[in-house]
Amino acid sequence: MNSLLQLRNAPAGILQRRRFTRPEAKRPKVKDLAGLLDWTHGKAYAVGSPIKLVDGFAWRLAAAGLPVDRMALSVALLHPQFRGYGIRWWQESGVAEEVLIEHDVTRSETYLSSPFPAIVERGETIRIKIEGSNETPFPIIADLRAQGYTDYFALPIALGGMLGSTNDRRFQVGNVATKRKGGFTASDIAAIRAAFTALEGPLALVTERRIAQDLLAIYLGRNTGTKVLKGEVARGTGESIHAAILATDMRGFTALADSLPETRTIEILNAWFEVQVGAVHAHRGEVLKFVGDGMLAIFPIADVELARQAARDAMAAARDALACVARLDFPDAGKLRAVAALHVGEIYYGNIGSHDRLDFTAIGPAVNLTSRLEGVAKKVDLPLVVSEEFAALGTEKLVSIGRFPMKGLAGTREVFAPESP
Repeated sequence: MNSLLQLRNAPAGILQRRRFTRPEAKRPKVKDLAGLLDWTHGKAYAVGSPIKLVDGFAWRLAAAGLPVDRMALSVALLHPQFRGYGIRWWQESGVAEEVLIEHDVTRSETYLSSPFPAIVERGETIRIKIEGSNETPFPIIADLRAQGYTDYFALPIALGGMLGSTNDRRFQVGNVATKRKGGFTASDIAAIRAAFTALEGPLALVTERRIAQDLLAIYLGRNTGTKVLKGEVARGTGESIHAAILATDMRGFTALADSLPETRTIEILNAWFEVQVGAVHAHRGEVLKFVGDGMLAIFPIADVELARQAARDAMAAARDALACVARLDFPDAGKLRAVAALHVGEIYYGNIGSHDRLDFTAIGPAVNLTSRLEGVAKKVDLPLVVSEEFAALGTEKLVSIGRFPMKGLAGTREVFAPESP
């Protein structure tokens, strides 16, 4: 996901995802409302991103002769962090801006004092003539008045499919504002209603795509989620990946879990994984699996010449993860201790399971060895150890800590550790 920035002068939890400005020569032209409706019933379904869909819709509204100077939409998502996304568009600047809205925003005073609750929860339509009136039923009206807007119209948008599957069905929100003297006419309002109704189909489709992409990335990982969307879903399908492999584990997790309520254990695990996943992603890695308190991540090696860079990334991620874990301190659990192991080799990552319950998992000797290295780290009480194969890449100074038998593997293996922690 793109870098997110907290918006200025906005409640905490409204984060800017991206901005988009369509070149003037590429702004769509339609002669009238009929041209806009033709687009919403046809080519709009092929638009791949919400921000480009809404931007294209807004420019067509303006080209059709409707006096829309500002437009915004707010749409629900299925996401553990974000309640939904919003897109705002301004004709004067030509800018469209996408924001993500965290769940807690709906409990903020800014949200509760806005038109949104009435529209989202009860499906109401709100029209406020700003020009010639001092009435300010919502704070946004004062802001719009100060910016020279003369009229405001907000309406519910009904989206089916995934968005309509919850028992407490809620509406999405569309709103427009104009600076034209006298505001919107009755025919303007009728045309805007018709246009937003026609937008519902393409908006539902592009939002469902977004939901699918987000959920697959969250639960399967970015690369695996993309594979699923491309149709690589048959049982037994997979691929061999040459990669640097990172495995981490918590010291004393069994005793900790036995001493705390399950809900508290989950809270601690979430904090534990949050910092480690951040370290992996910051260094171009992908988390493949969480198993209990353990994490398995890879840093793919696309070309043999890039092996040293992948190993450097994996080592940097391991160091960062261990440093972040060391800073975690809980009143009821104390400081957490982690071990990490690094190896490089071939893994097989594929779709495994029964015909009606599948999972993506990593298997192979390289995965087994990385897991055994974690045991060595615990045995010698070191936070980070690496395999002979990883050490051979020569990314930094490492010292041998001896040869160790590995459970289930023939012979002994030489194990290394960083010269400095």
